[in-house]
Amino acid sequence: MKTNTATLETKKTNLVAGLTIEGLMDAFDATDSNNSPEIPTVRGWIMDEMEKRNPEAFNAWLSGDATIPARNYFL
Repeated sequence: MKTNTATLETKKTNLVAGLTIEGLMDAFDATDSNNSPEIPTVRGWIMDEMEKRNPEAFNAWLSGDATIPARNYFL
């Protein structure tokens, strides 16, 4: 049986949405040393959830010093 795109999108959303904010930060940090071609997509999913949960911290992180990790803004 073929899995459709909507089903995959729902599974992805549920997986990322089920993480705590600490879990999101850990997942994001874990992508730092991975050069797999899927990593930009995974980071996008995580970043979408970060922005959804705390848009102020997300915007401060994006406009802040690039050397300061995201977790410093979110935790």
